[in-house]
Amino acid sequence: MVAPPANWNRYVRSAHPTLLVNTIATTASKLCRNSIINSYEFVKSTPARHQQRTSWNHWQLRDVVLCPSTKPELYSIYRCNVDKYDISKQQSTRVLGDLEFDPVTMAVGGDFIVVGGQRAELAVARLSDPMSRTVVRSGGSINNFVTLDRAPSVLPRRRFRDSAAFVDDGVTSVNIMNNHSLPRLLVCNNDRTVRLMSLPDLELITELTFPTAVNYAAVSPDGTKMCVVGDTNQVFLFNKRGDSFEKIANLFASNDASFSCDWSQSSELFAVGSQDGCVTVWDVRSQNKLVQLETYQHGRSRGACRNVKFSPTGSVDLLAFSEHTSFVNIVDTRSFDKRQILRVGTNMYSDLIDLFEPDSPTIGTHDTQITGLRFAADSSALFVGLEDSILEYTVDRINRYSFSSTEII
Repeated sequence: MVAPPANWNRYVRSAHPTLLVNTIATTASKLCRNSIINSYEFVKSTPARHQQRTSWNHWQLRDVVLCPSTKPELYSIYRCNVDKYDISKQQSTRVLGDLEFDPVTMAVGGDFIVVGGQRAELAVARLSDPMSRTVVRSGGSINNFVTLDRAPSVLPRRRFRDSAAFVDDGVTSVNIMNNHSLPRLLVCNNDRTVRLMSLPDLELITELTFPTAVNYAAVSPDGTKMCVVGDTNQVFLFNKRGDSFEKIANLFASNDASFSCDWSQSSELFAVGSQDGCVTVWDVRSQNKLVQLETYQHGRSRGACRNVKFSPTGSVDLLAFSEHTSFVNIVDTRSFDKRQILRVGTNMYSDLIDLFEPDSPTIGTHDTQITGLRFAADSSALFVGLEDSILEYTVDRINRYSFSSTEII
């Protein structure tokens, strides 16, 4: 094993992109549910357990744990509250308490915290003064997902579309204003919209209208692309320049609705997690699927994929996705042919039964509800939210930073 050259990632991405995509796709096609190899240990299998309770307030929305910065802290939803948990001190502080609604999503960044509810509620507060929060109603239904916008810092500020567009497939875009001086918020609503809004005043900047309820949107780390998913197997891909959006592709994931999507740190791969237990990955340089993975339990009951996350930094190159109950999958994104399966919230005996005797009658008798999934900002850990605690799995970064000689040719 040898360490990669300093410019390894840049070299691989730029040298032969078509060859690289085809090679990974060929290898990844060999990975199916019946040939999962669980001998890989990308994270240490025994986690630290933090006594921080979390709750899912909508049965399909399971993204209530955030690790928004390099600080050793987590934010999580519990009932009608948002808590901040100091990992090093193992202390919890209530940030927003006794909200007038049960939040299902939240975003934290800079000095802002935003939470969304099931009756179009949006609560906005400053972390420096959380008591001065503002609660409004935005949209016509559930605010399924909120996130702070990633704006490109060096790209020209020009408009792609300013009014009705994309009418061929039911997607429309209306650009209301073009003010880059304000922090911005993306809100996905069941009323078939994604709204870009300013903070803290929640003034509408841009509104995208879709042919289906919108469950999730992810902006690439470089701020130039956005993936949107909802109550359909369609995946909507956009170019993004500041507050303007141009639809560039209408893709299809599996056969069911999707509830999560994410981008790799290079902004070249994006993944979509669907309710029928499929995780579909594309390379943005091609509209063909790079690979389609299946959850361990498979299917839209316990095996529904609720959360999908790429490792955000370094040459860690992992993709993690959580199932509706009990299982978290971690996949090597260099070739997609290696996977680690974690059984969370149970004991070693039931782990062994479930992994080596998949037809055992004990399957399903130890279900653990998973409320969230998040890598640390430096990819050093993977956090898994449960109802009674948050688990911290240490990522084996030393082994992930090592490459065999064949991987750098």
